[in-house]
Amino acid sequence: MTIPNDITEHKIQTHIWDNREKFVEFMIEPQFPDEIEITNPSFASASEILYNKFLSIVKKQWQYVQLIELFGVEVPLKKDENSTIRADFLGIAGGANGLAIIELKKSRQTERQAFTELYAYGNHLRTKFMPMSKSDIFYILISPMEERIVIEASLQNFFFDRTNFFALIPKVKKKNDEIIELRLEPWIPSFEEFGSILDYSFSEKNFDVFKVAWQDLPDEWNPRDSSDPDIYMIERMNKVSSYAAQVMESRGIHGFVYTSQTWSELKDALPLTNSLIVVGINPYKATKNRFLINGGLDKKSADKVGIESISFLDIIPELKSKAAEVNEKFNYLCSLSESWANEITFVGLDIVKTLTKSTRRPDVQKSYNSFDWEIYQQIFLEDISCHNFDLRPTGLIRELWFDYSKLDYDYMRVNGTDEHLQYSADYSPEFIEIVSSQHFVREFIRRLYSPFYEDEYYEDFDD
Repeated sequence: MTIPNDITEHKIQTHIWDNREKFVEFMIEPQFPDEIEITNPSFASASEILYNKFLSIVKKQWQYVQLIELFGVEVPLKKDENSTIRADFLGIAGGANGLAIIELKKSRQTERQAFTELYAYGNHLRTKFMPMSKSDIFYILISPMEERIVIEASLQNFFFDRTNFFALIPKVKKKNDEIIELRLEPWIPSFEEFGSILDYSFSEKNFDVFKVAWQDLPDEWNPRDSSDPDIYMIERMNKVSSYAAQVMESRGIHGFVYTSQTWSELKDALPLTNSLIVVGINPYKATKNRFLINGGLDKKSADKVGIESISFLDIIPELKSKAAEVNEKFNYLCSLSESWANEITFVGLDIVKTLTKSTRRPDVQKSYNSFDWEIYQQIFLEDISCHNFDLRPTGLIRELWFDYSKLDYDYMRVNGTDEHLQYSADYSPEFIEIVSSQHFVREFIRRLYSPFYEDEYYEDFDD
């Protein structure tokens, strides 16, 4: 619904502020879409799981929005002596934690700047109230929600940033050039608008692996003879991956991490027996898969195509108008894909360097290498001839692992495992027993790319 030209943003702002005690009354009770029905989670896609979670979060956010009381209008927030930004409204929700920043945009032309301004306000306020977390701020956008870039930014926020965000679409009735009625309708995308943009991201080839190994340290990290590591040593190795997972979460890396220890019988040939394996989804490789599959290729074919086969001109065709020649001469997308591994490299090297510190000896000897996850699992000396310890998912992988597992266990409690394609009679009836399981989490990664292990994808993959 287009707001008439003679109803300016300032008029809407003034109308809201003058009637701030009725702010909640402006809002239209939303009609929430139905959740996607999932009768057997074996067949559920990641997008279906995430959409249901999205609806659950939006319903909770709606409860918060209904409590908002406005206490500021057109608030100038000085960034420095030469720059001032203004928040349209500031508010709080009575009885709930969080400072609300509300941005008003009346047209699709002005709403393009909405997220830039909202986050600028948020960052400024977080410096005023350090150490605020991102959950302490609630962002509300009053906007037509017509620009694709704004819709995609909103969905991106849900998938990855997970800041508190809610959108309201303004609807105005006027007489002459004055507002006689203002309604604010919650924006809740349908499953079709939500899309399946993540379903093609989870190929094992899209997970980059960085492995850093360090020397055998008898009685400290490793057994002295050819025996297996004891409980103390296993706990120590698991502490390394636990801390690594926290760092990955803080850096927004979606993947998993674990430690391993080469079989003691091989330590003479492989003296760097201890390893930290950091694995993350390379966003550029994932984008390549989505582009090719949306263009008509099947998953198996898309996996066989290298990142160098596409460029930014394919992903951002608007570049062709003024920068086609530059991007034809050099593949910046391919370069970024190769450089992305630095993200997990930093995590791996820094954690091993820090957590192996000791006052009784020099820093440990280290070596490192990079792989993709599909290839890594096939290398005997890297992934098979060793003890693999607890595997810890991070970011979106962790959320999906937990969300799927809740559905799986609810389903199997009632129906058993006969019709569940990912579990068999030998699974643990207690989820806590498999939450960090090498076997079950690895199988879950495969499941994300192919919910029920389509034969046409996994059969004869290397032919």
